[in-house]
Amino acid sequence: MRYNHSAYRLIILIVALLFSSLFTVSASVHNSNILREETLVVGVISTNPKKAFKRTQPIADYLAKNLQQHKITNALVVVAKDVRQMTRWIKNGQIDLVSETVFAAHDLVQNAGAQLLARRWKSGVAEYSSIFFSKLNHDVDSFDDLRNKNIAFEDRGSTSAYLIPAAILLEQGYELYEVTSPRELPPEGKIGYFFSDELSKSGGEKNMMSWVQRSIVAAAAFSNLDWEKEIPEQVQRQLQIIYTSQPIPRSLMLVRPNMPAELKQDILMLLLSAHQSEQGKQALTAYKKTKKFDAITSDIEQSIHWAGERKALVDKNLIR
Repeated sequence: MRYNHSAYRLIILIVALLFSSLFTVSASVHNSNILREETLVVGVISTNPKKAFKRTQPIADYLAKNLQQHKITNALVVVAKDVRQMTRWIKNGQIDLVSETVFAAHDLVQNAGAQLLARRWKSGVAEYSSIFFSKLNHDVDSFDDLRNKNIAFEDRGSTSAYLIPAAILLEQGYELYEVTSPRELPPEGKIGYFFSDELSKSGGEKNMMSWVQRSIVAAAAFSNLDWEKEIPEQVQRQLQIIYTSQPIPRSLMLVRPNMPAELKQDILMLLLSAHQSEQGKQALTAYKKTKKFDAITSDIEQSIHWAGERKALVDKNLIR
């Protein structure tokens, strides 16, 4: 028993030392003005830090190597667990850059003062839409036909497979009611909804497609990219798209609000030209197959505002 107790204490000590080391590194970066000024800090929101580091470090290194005129000598990737933590880091000036989806980007602009820098063609795509689809020739051709029936969403955090489609239904005056299974019907006049990931371990678009194809649900909603990628052509011919939302950016790059104008401009130029050099292409490919970055236009700003309004509608009307 004494040996086991000692071994247990040793394990606890090792874990404590590891965490202490991690926090010491973080503190040295954020609290030392000299080191902070020499370091480009790129933030990521993720529940998988190892994967986030692997994907993001190459683009962070690429930028740092080309910003030596600003006395930047190295790059650091830090991972936040959620938007709230990232908001705090940006407010405190601990993060220089962060790339996020449109809803997170909208929150960071509104709550942390982050500034939009560029649109990222994540996985080679600039923008995407939410689609609603039903079974062909099965009396579900519009939103009105969804009353007293159920629609499948993917998960509570999905932009294209929950937040956007739910907001569109609410905006058009439909009442939504969360059911516990596809077999439970909503109250009279309402549209029932549930989340595929909560009913099936595999979850995902293929399950949602199958439920529509087998008439278990009246419709489902996810991104046009998933429709094109995940649904075989022979199955698509048995289904129909009944609504397509306006497109929104796939991903956005933002900077801290107090970044010097010259540094901000040089980072922007590096991002916009990265796809034109071999070194830049390699960094972009590692960065989850980013094709390129392009400039923020008034249309992009409008789509971000549109998405933010829809998220507020869901937050106000539905429990998440």
